[in-house]
Amino acid sequence: MTHDARPRETRRTGARILDTAEGVLVALRRYRLDEAFVEIMHTAKRHNVDAVNLAHALVTLAEDQHGRDIDDAAAAVALSTWGQLFRAGPRGWAHAEPGRGLPAEDV
Repeated sequence: MTHDARPRETRRTGARILDTAEGVLVALRRYRLDEAFVEIMHTAKRHNVDAVNLAHALVTLAEDQHGRDIDDAAAAVALSTWGQLFRAGPRGWAHAEPGRGLPAEDV
């Protein structure tokens, strides 16, 4: 039974991340849920990144938690696609370099 629990939990986690990312786009772009889902999927396909990784990067961007462990390619795509929707904070999401992920928090 343990064999089946992990993939199911992974699917739940991925679905939750996608739902949250959709909510971010609904709030910021005034999209309907289906429009937000389509934008995430099309953006992931266009940039050849995993949709769940992209959704995670978008949520991380919205939370201003750029020190978290996220996929660098997905982070660069999220920043270039949706970064303008967020006001740059003191740690400066706007200063992340494409292809290098998001900047680590200042220590």
